[in-house]
Parts: sequence; C-alpha cells; structure tokens
Amino acid sequence: MIRYHPLFDSDVREAAAWYEDRNSSLGDRFVSAVSESVHNIIRDPERFAVTRLGVRYVQTHRFPYVVLFDVVDETLIFLAVLHTARSIEKWRERLADL
Repeated sequence: MIRYHPLFDSDVREAAAWYEDRNSSLGDRFVSAVSESVHNIIRDPERFAVTRLGVRYVQTHRFPYVVLFDVVDETLIFLAVLHTARSIEKWRERLADL
C-alpha cells in the first residue's frame, strides 16, 4: 500500500511555484524530478539511506531537495519534499500525524 502525508502535495506545489517564478520551465522540471524519485522509491524503498529520525530519503535529480518516506509494515508512506538546506527536524511532527 502507498500513502502520502496530506502536506506532501503542497510541498511539491510550493517548490514548483518558486522555481516557475524564476524560469517558466523549471517548475515542470522540478515536478518531474520529484516524480522520478517517487517512482524509484516505489521500485525499491529499502535501498535508500535512513536518517537519524529513522525515516528514509532520496535526493531529487538536479534539485537540492530530498523526498522523505517511511516503510511501516507493508505500507510505503511519503512524508515530505524538503530542501536540503532546511533542517529535517522540522518534519518530525509529520511522523506523529500518521
């Protein structure tokens, strides 16, 4: 089973809008990079690194963002799309929402 945190989509939309404001094609490229990361995670979630919070992440291609996710039992949970300059601690509360 696959689940997404309710704020996951807004993470993507906000970052894409920021990139789109800078260049008309960057927003779409960002969304594609996140989508590619999500598909890679779905294919083999166990191959990605684990943070000190115990969740996994994958770096997006060409953008300074990571996709945070967790695997609980048989459920793959996408938690956030996070700029690498931001603290992962900020997304700790999302774990409590699940």
